[in-house]
Amino acid sequence: QRNRTSMDTVMNTFRKNRQAILNACCYHNSNGPLEGINRKIKTLKRNCYGFRNLNNFFNRISLIQK
Repeated sequence: QRNRTSMDTVMNTFRKNRQAILNACCYHNSNGPLEGINRKIKTLKRNCYGFRNLNNFFNRISLIQK
């Protein structure tokens, strides 16, 4: 059993995730916009805690997305 270096760990991780890395280089799809909307909704939930009417909350979410 030889000592594993940090480079061995990196290379094994690259080998394991090879297809995902190649896909990320070939395709320009991103979930960034969706994650941004999720972050805005979570912030709204924290800031607007205690809406009496749930429809008001959903209306605020629909205003965020525009």
